[in-house]
Amino acid sequence: MRWLIGDVHGMLKSLEALLTEISRVDSESVLYFVGDYVNRGRDSRGVIDLLLTLDNARFIRGNHDDVLDQILHGASYAENPSRGDRYVAFQWFLEHGLLQTLQSYGATQEQIARVIQKRNRDALQPIIDLFPVEHHLFIRSLPVFIEDDDLFVIHGKWPLREKQPPRRLLSGSIPMAPLRHDIIWGRFTDADLHRAKSWPKVGFFGHTDVTTHKGHESDPTPIISARMILLDTGAALSAAGRLTAMCAETSQVIQTDPRGNLVAQMSTVMTA
Repeated sequence: MRWLIGDVHGMLKSLEALLTEISRVDSESVLYFVGDYVNRGRDSRGVIDLLLTLDNARFIRGNHDDVLDQILHGASYAENPSRGDRYVAFQWFLEHGLLQTLQSYGATQEQIARVIQKRNRDALQPIIDLFPVEHHLFIRSLPVFIEDDDLFVIHGKWPLREKQPPRRLLSGSIPMAPLRHDIIWGRFTDADLHRAKSWPKVGFFGHTDVTTHKGHESDPTPIISARMILLDTGAALSAAGRLTAMCAETSQVIQTDPRGNLVAQMSTVMTA
């Protein structure tokens, strides 16, 4: 069966426990990740090391992965407020968990401070070199989309009025910049949860912590709405956060907490 997994954000213990439980209940599981593997949590390097060992998994990129791609390789999929300046992106995302990611790869405070001060390739290169080649390739090659006959997976947002199936994202065509931004950075509003969707399949999304939506402030479980499921349950945001997996076939939900403890499984979750 297919298991959709929410934003990991460097939470290695949570991920290890989640994968162990998925394997226990489903020995033939296929894993679909909604992006954001890095930042905030303490062990982004360990998370990617683990992801690279999985032979039953598919991955897409999140906005945190996209910014890391820009910092490491000078290019991102979507535009962001740094306007393509990797040094602006570097300093900006230190406030959003990049510091923990760099520390997990062994970067020192002196190296990080030098990048901020010098803002040149000579200062950044020692940090780039801390990332193994396999990790560079993983981040650089992350697609933005997964599609099956009955579902699709995008990190941020898909326009509610978009009728054409997003398969065109895999066809080689390049969407316009606003659509790229929505795919990586877009957020659904509370009103969007209740509006009709033009897409014909169920969409699985990450990016926006479910507890930011009205009525779900104290409920870190996936939000189910018409043709839409939100899976970011704040794994790295607080002690109450959860890392979530949901089975596409049965709607079974498995969650772990930030310490890597299994949270009681649920067969149903709250709807929007």
